[in-house]
Amino acid sequence: MPEYRHEEEIIGKALDSRLIKRMLFYLKPYKWRLTFGIAALLFWNAMYVVTPYLIKIAVDNYIAKYDFYGLTWISLAILGMVIVRSVVNYFESIIILDTGQFILRDMRNNIFKKLQDLQMSYYDKNPVGRLMTRVTSDVDAILDFLVDCVPELLAGTFISIGTIVMLFLIDSRLALVAVSVVPFVAVVTTIFAHFAQKFYREVRVKMAKVNAFLQESISGVMAIQIANRQKVNRRMFKSISGELLASQVKAVLNFSFFFQATDLLTTVAMGLVVWYGSIMILGEFIMVGTVLVFVQYVRDLYNSVHELSNKFNILQSAMASSERIFRLLDEPVTITEKEDAEVFEGKAEGRVDFEHVQFAYNPGTPVLKDVSFSVKPGEKIALVGPTGAGKSSIISLLSRLYDIQDGDIKIDGRSIYDLTFNSLRRQISVVLQHPFIFSGPLIENITLLSGITREKAKEAARIVGADDFIMKLDDGYDTILTERGATLSVGQRQLLSFARAIAHDPSILILDEATSSIDTASEELIQKAMQKMMVGRTSIVIAHRLSTIKDADQVLVISKGKIIESGKHDELLEKDGVYKRLYELQFKNQE
Repeated sequence: MPEYRHEEEIIGKALDSRLIKRMLFYLKPYKWRLTFGIAALLFWNAMYVVTPYLIKIAVDNYIAKYDFYGLTWISLAILGMVIVRSVVNYFESIIILDTGQFILRDMRNNIFKKLQDLQMSYYDKNPVGRLMTRVTSDVDAILDFLVDCVPELLAGTFISIGTIVMLFLIDSRLALVAVSVVPFVAVVTTIFAHFAQKFYREVRVKMAKVNAFLQESISGVMAIQIANRQKVNRRMFKSISGELLASQVKAVLNFSFFFQATDLLTTVAMGLVVWYGSIMILGEFIMVGTVLVFVQYVRDLYNSVHELSNKFNILQSAMASSERIFRLLDEPVTITEKEDAEVFEGKAEGRVDFEHVQFAYNPGTPVLKDVSFSVKPGEKIALVGPTGAGKSSIISLLSRLYDIQDGDIKIDGRSIYDLTFNSLRRQISVVLQHPFIFSGPLIENITLLSGITREKAKEAARIVGADDFIMKLDDGYDTILTERGATLSVGQRQLLSFARAIAHDPSILILDEATSSIDTASEELIQKAMQKMMVGRTSIVIAHRLSTIKDADQVLVISKGKIIESGKHDELLEKDGVYKRLYELQFKNQE
């Protein structure tokens, strides 16, 4: 099973210094904001640690001596510290939360830029759902880490150290009693962390399995209902959902054990402090306020350990998410422009040459083998052959969506590998079998690029006959289309894609089985639009219906990655070869 299929199961170290260094890169632009935020956090924690000591002073120095005047001032001091602490905590939280959002915006932008630059071969191997997770769930996991875990780690560490220091400064004998339970807490925490990582891995694996099955079931809901497979799918989902439940229950039980164990140890520590402190009070070695402050400090100390452990899952999730994000960001972009790439100025004449092209999607499995052919400016050629023969690969290579392993491809005698992407792809328009329609205004689905005016887009729509149905829509060219143009018919979406192709005024037009999914009633309209589009342009047509082949200047018959026959329609029929057999099998009934 390919490695990419296991990406959702990545766990990694609880604290991976390599990943943390990568994340620190995103903090750099906001270092002063973060410095101020961390300073505020530490100041807040310092006041938090000092506050119980003021209570000790109030009890031992004023309450025990019935000093109402001194008690009033110390109470006001405690109140003032609590108010200042709240204000500082408010601004610290705002700074951390705001900065976290800015960092995630930068990360999302970098991920999106990477996704736009990656070659098509990457998308062949990675499902869309998994890539969406990188920009959504994985980024959110890092947000939880930055705004929840990091402040909690800093606060917990500072409070723990500060509390232990205060304990020993106040009374070292009672401090030793208070921290005597720490080794037992450390053992319980180590055991908890070991099992938490194991159960966390189980939960993620089972959750990935549930998500995969859920996505497949939703995407294929029509096929499921047609096959009356609902009960089978429900049983399967119930089974894998039960597996997830079992793993989650184990994780919950582990957490419950840890929390109860630490709570018990905290109670024991406080009991020991009260017991030994009472003995010291009776012996007049310490005062009551000292025991009270020790109880508070012990509660704070073990609560901070408790809270730090409570963030373990968030911490692991963030490390796993950052691993997946950085793996994506580190994915090499293999299809790039040369440093000295040339700009194809103006409009090409439209000559296309494939010279001994060798191509494979996967090493060792060639799709095209020594393919050579030429198309003169303004000519129309048709590519014919069985599914998987390599027809669509040829048009993908012309636009440099993939790169060849050997040979060359030229436009007007210039290698496409010497040209900039922008100037190359400006010469080519592709109409796919299933055109993609973006959600938003209809007019923007024609223009796509800002350089195309509204008038030019409308003219393109009129040329291909799309204007008729567009003007019947409530808002005409400003009609808001839903995702994938769901409110349009198949024929209307195809006409819209034709208008898009014409509006860009390409030198080379590629039609990838553009009529294969059109009903018979719409075919005549689509054929007329196609004829208008191809006038004065070099056209490469992946043929599906007879009407797109008969008038071709050249027909290339492709089988197993090779051109096995070429010529005009009538010439190939006379040869009594593969084309004739394909014609008789696939096209004769359409006449």
